Amino acid sequence: MKKTVSILTLLVLILIVPFATDAQSNLKIRLSGNTTSFLGEPNGDEVLHPDYETYNNDLTNNDGNPFSDFTNQGKLGFEAELMMALSEKVWLGFEVGSSNFKGYNYNTPKYNLFGTDYPQTALRELQTTQWIPLNFQELDSLEYESSLINLLVNMRFYLSSGRFRPFVKLHSGVSFIATELKYYTYDGWPPSYLNIFINSVQIDPANYEFNGPTIYSRGTSTSPEGRWPALNIGAGLGFEYQINEKISLYAGYTYSMINSDILDGRPNFDYNDDVDSPDFGLLERFNTFGNTGRISFGLTYSLGEGVSIISGGSKGGKVGGSSGRQHPYLPFYEVKRR
Repeated sequence: MKKTVSILTLLVLILIVPFATDAQSNLKIRLSGNTTSFLGEPNGDEVLHPDYETYNNDLTNNDGNPFSDFTNQGKLGFEAELMMALSEKVWLGFEVGSSNFKGYNYNTPKYNLFGTDYPQTALRELQTTQWIPLNFQELDSLEYESSLINLLVNMRFYLSSGRFRPFVKLHSGVSFIATELKYYTYDGWPPSYLNIFINSVQIDPANYEFNGPTIYSRGTSTSPEGRWPALNIGAGLGFEYQINEKISLYAGYTYSMINSDILDGRPNFDYNDDVDSPDFGLLERFNTFGNTGRISFGLTYSLGEGVSIISGGSKGGKVGGSSGRQHPYLPFYEVKRR
C-alpha cells in the first residue's frame, strides 16, 4: 500500500513540473481554516461473526430501539496552498493541510474488530505480570477521533472573471491518517458502574491495574505504528471574491474519497463463512474507501507577476524602467502602454 501511494505521488509530481515551470510567473498563496466531517464507507459493511450478528439482532437499548450509527462531528483544521496560473481560468495548486473529525455512539453494536487481537483494553492483578484481555458482554459507549495530514495537488477551473470568481476543482494526493477508537465513560476509566468477572468470579477493580480505554489506534501516542498513508482523490467547488488588487476572500467545499478503512477509528473485517475455505471461521481484514466532506474559509494573496520559484528572481523587466507589462489574469491591473 505504502509503495503504491509513493509511486502515484511521484508520478503526479513529475507530470506537473512542466506546467509549474510555465505558470510560476503568476502566483497566489491561500491560507484557510476548515472543518471536516466523516461521511461514511459506501462499501464498508462487514460480514459479521455469527455471535455478533445474534447479539446485534437480539439486543436493543432500554428504549427498545435498534443500535445506533456513530454521530460524526467536524473539528477545526487548516490549509496552506501555493496556486499557479496555467491560463486565465485554469490554476494549479499545491496544498498542505490538516483535517480533523470525531464521532461517538452511546448505543453501539458489536463489530468484528472485537474478535481480533487489536483491542488494547486489558487488566492484570496487582503484583503480577499477566495481562488479561478485557471484553464486555454488553458494550459501553464508543468514541473515535481522527486526524489527517493532507498533501494534495488541486486543479481549479474558474467559471468567470472579475470580482466574483466561482470555480470547480479536482484533486489528488496523499493523506497521512492518525486515529483512535476507545470506550467512552462519564466517570473515568475503568467504569465504576460495571461488574467485571474473570472465570465467572466477580473481581474487585481496586485489586487490578487496567490498560485502556483505547480499543484501536494508529499514528497516536497509544500506538507503536505511524500514520497510515492513503490515496486521496476527489472534487469540489467554491468561489473567490476580490477585495482589492492583492487579496480575495475564499470559500470552498471538497468531497474526498480516501483509500482507508480506519477513518472512523475502526478497521474492517469480514467473517469467512465459506465452509469449503481453509480460512473458514476466521476474520479477514479488508480495505475500502471512506468519504469526507470539508468546508474551507480563508484568504488568497496575489504575489503578482514576474515571480519565479524555480529560477529565482523576477522576469520581464527592462533596464532603466518598468516593462509596462501587466498580467491579464489579475482583474485590477491596468494595461499601460509607453
